[in-house]
Amino acid sequence: MRIAIQTLGCKVNQSESASIEGLLINENYEIVNYKDNPDVCIVNTCTVTAKSDYQSRQLIRKALRTGAKVIAAGCYAQLKPDELSKIEGLNLTIGNAGKKYIIHYIKKLANNSSGSNVTGSYPLSSPLILQPYYSNRARAFLKIQDGCNLSCSYCTVPLARGNSRSLNLQDVIKAVEQLHCAGYKEIVLTGIHIGSYGLDLVPKSTLLNIVDMLIKSFPHIRFRLSSIEPQEFKNDFLRYIKDGSVCSHLHIPLQSGSDRILKVMKRGYNTSSYIKVIDNIVAACPDIAIGTDVIAGFPGESERDFEETVKLVDQIPLSYLHVFPYSKRPDTVASLYDNHINEKIKHDRVKILLEIAKKKNNIYLNKNLGKTLDVIVENNTAIKGLYKGISDNYLKLTIKSDNLSKGHRLKVLVISLTASGLIAEPLK
Repeated sequence: MRIAIQTLGCKVNQSESASIEGLLINENYEIVNYKDNPDVCIVNTCTVTAKSDYQSRQLIRKALRTGAKVIAAGCYAQLKPDELSKIEGLNLTIGNAGKKYIIHYIKKLANNSSGSNVTGSYPLSSPLILQPYYSNRARAFLKIQDGCNLSCSYCTVPLARGNSRSLNLQDVIKAVEQLHCAGYKEIVLTGIHIGSYGLDLVPKSTLLNIVDMLIKSFPHIRFRLSSIEPQEFKNDFLRYIKDGSVCSHLHIPLQSGSDRILKVMKRGYNTSSYIKVIDNIVAACPDIAIGTDVIAGFPGESERDFEETVKLVDQIPLSYLHVFPYSKRPDTVASLYDNHINEKIKHDRVKILLEIAKKKNNIYLNKNLGKTLDVIVENNTAIKGLYKGISDNYLKLTIKSDNLSKGHRLKVLVISLTASGLIAEPLK
């Protein structure tokens, strides 16, 4: 049977799709592109914004046009199965918790000729590694935590993912051992709220503790941390970044540069504490890549609030910036506010922030000219002798070489910056 998997959203979804792919391959299913006449198409959905909901529905309809039986999984499927049930032809909606039963459902679909829409509902439980992991990527995404205990007023993810649950230390070590044996040179430790890792375990642990264990156990792998909240970042991570065990790249969400808006968002920090965290990181690791998220047009965001955001984002040494217009999500506190911002104003504010993002990224790219970077080859290009790679500080490069392969880790020298990006050569 031929199966296609389409994924929207965060690295957690990407990790789960890779694990599903591994399960399917282990059961002798053939993984194909959705354009290559699959028998079943799995759409791993996202619901972080209204746009994500729309894209999920769009992807499902596109999958249905292939003639395949279609399974909707993921956060949108978890929260809004009734909405998805209105899509004519959709065969199954299973949310997040049902992903571990995907083989059962595929077999059931194969024996069901009715094509009727069914919802499989399961309680959100402990995060599972759906081994065997498989990915055609050069880097592995390992979900060590799921769910979130924060109560940000705009966010629907805790509703879709539940409370924070951690994979126990032994299972994390086992999963990394399997990925190491499979040849991965970089593992991205990901989760919905990884800063809370281990707090629910008995005995309790921490993200710092599991990173320390992994570095000592697997010295030849570079580990990358996914998004971490500013109030949960520990300066002890910096020694691992400086010695190259942890990638020189951090994603630390800001969301707003206005203390007033941060308070209404229920973010749990203010701009002064955020700046202090960034300053400490940059002082210890001057060349590090720092990315962030910003929401434009949150309910009640005044011109002054937005100006404070612009000023703060402009002063922070960012390498990239993800900008989102505020999206009203059902069943969130912020959706009940009565001072929502006009769509045009949100659009204009996003545009301003994206211009700053472009400038910041260009500055950081130029800063890396002449630098030696630790790179993992992701794939070869259409042009012979050119390969795509990603550096420890999260830069995409084109590498000039005659003999590289996907997953190859090497040191390169950045020699130029072109309109298509950074160009590098293997270090001699």
